[in-house]
Amino acid sequence: MIVTIDSKSRYDAAPTLRLFKQPLDLLPPPPAELEEVPAEYVDPVAGQVKMSRVGKTLFVRPAEELEEHVDLSRREDDSGLFAETRTAPAYERSSASADGEQLGKVREVRGERLYAERGVTFWKFNIEVELGAIQQRIAYRINRGPAMGFYVPGRGENMNIMFHSCNGFSLAIDSNEFGGPDPLWRDVLNSHQTRPFHVMLGGGDQIYMDAATRQTTLFKQWTELKNPHHKNHAPFTREMQEELEVFYLNRYAMWFSAGFFGMANSQIPMVNIWDDHDIMDGFGSYPDHTMSSPVFTGVGAVAFKYYMLFQHQTIPEETEAQEPSWLLGAQPGPYIHQKSRSVFMNLGPSVAFLGLDCRTERARDEIISADTWERVFDRLERDLVKGETKHLVVLLGVPIAYPRLNFLENVLTSRAMDPLKMIGRTGMLGGFVNKFDGGVEILDDLDDHWTAKHHKDERNWFVQELQRVAAVKSVRVTLLGGDVHLAAVGQFFSPRKMGIPKDRDHRYMPNICSSAIVNSPPGDMLADVLNKRNKVHHLDELTDEDMIAMFPTDVDGKPRNNKRLLPRRNWCSIREYLPSDTPPPSP
Repeated sequence: MIVTIDSKSRYDAAPTLRLFKQPLDLLPPPPAELEEVPAEYVDPVAGQVKMSRVGKTLFVRPAEELEEHVDLSRREDDSGLFAETRTAPAYERSSASADGEQLGKVREVRGERLYAERGVTFWKFNIEVELGAIQQRIAYRINRGPAMGFYVPGRGENMNIMFHSCNGFSLAIDSNEFGGPDPLWRDVLNSHQTRPFHVMLGGGDQIYMDAATRQTTLFKQWTELKNPHHKNHAPFTREMQEELEVFYLNRYAMWFSAGFFGMANSQIPMVNIWDDHDIMDGFGSYPDHTMSSPVFTGVGAVAFKYYMLFQHQTIPEETEAQEPSWLLGAQPGPYIHQKSRSVFMNLGPSVAFLGLDCRTERARDEIISADTWERVFDRLERDLVKGETKHLVVLLGVPIAYPRLNFLENVLTSRAMDPLKMIGRTGMLGGFVNKFDGGVEILDDLDDHWTAKHHKDERNWFVQELQRVAAVKSVRVTLLGGDVHLAAVGQFFSPRKMGIPKDRDHRYMPNICSSAIVNSPPGDMLADVLNKRNKVHHLDELTDEDMIAMFPTDVDGKPRNNKRLLPRRNWCSIREYLPSDTPPPSP
């Protein structure tokens, strides 16, 4: 999909996407005996092509040329991440086979006018690619722009998956301290040059909309109202809706085209679910009187519209009949008056993917309604094929196997906190209370967790239902989660006293937590506090859960005491284990 500015475009004919095969030889694995890694393996994305926001051809500058501790993501001149002239030779990856464009074997796809407003038009290109015997690189160019490309697996192969979450900075963070949002996206693209990804899973918070509380006028004034009655009954005026729609449109257009995230968007197909920051910090976890206020429900409606346009390249009216990968909720949510948008699809012949929308129907006492849960498990019953589907990957915004935070939740909801909250609302305690309901700022994050007291019964039932599916369909279930700004792996399993090996245990479900690819990680002290809360919990008499000691060393190679929770920015690569195609473990 592309978004064009009407005043700077001509629409005599719709934009055209030219599609063709473009064989490129991938970098072979470097020889293991080399003491020094060859230059082309250090930063292979250097010299590669990116299309600018206005359609110009740009080239990736080498990492060593870049200014450190500066956020360069929004610069598109020669002082940023890219330059109009190639300053480093791209690693030559020519193939013995000529590309389809040179042979005249191209297919042209006309853009479909998906939506238009505020002087811009959304153009969608519907593409189908026939798989070949082996992995292929499919190139495309729009009109006469530069050629870019994406990879598709060979027929009968499962996809290589990249998974990320928390793709933005919180308001209090100085992005310059972290070199902006790009360092780990550069790492993703460097990996993509050697072992390409076929799909990119966004686990929520692909964009942070919290800046609306600072970069608007009318909405900002609403957040600053001190009288709860006035705030909860203030109308969502047409002027405020206009202001927020302009903000969301411009924020998406900027963020989804900026830096290396924008470059990844043009090379790796995306499948997303959303979380609170895609809407507004904490959305869905505040009390009902805040969530049901006219302004907050208005924010939800605006966020849903642009989430559908930019993260799913469609409009809210699209149905399951038009797009079979949708798994719609049974009824509209309580505060976003749309049906939830979970997704179900295959990522290869033996891997199924379920991305659960845990935000559209969310309330403080329920994450997904009973009727929608029924639709979810009916879909799994129908579409998981025993003997063919070997692996079900389930994506949740928030990890479900994670250290308990109940002790903190109990403290922050006790009556003893009332005097501090009263002082906090005067502004004397900085960011101690949030702008929306005057509650303790961190409480909405605690309420988001599956282990929060409001959600514990729903969580346990969900895990037990997944165990039933695993047993009946004979599939391995892996859970993915983000949100918490550190790397971790939790697990559910049959009690060890039962003596069931993991490969035969239908209750064994790892929960891979990858967060954040951009946002600031918590300090080591907080991670250590969480680690001390880790122990073997008993979900029921047949299921235990704990965290796996995955991180004996830090990113600098130094040994760690906290081996279960790694507070560093991170992303996750998921590939099928093939003995002949899997690198040996690092030392």
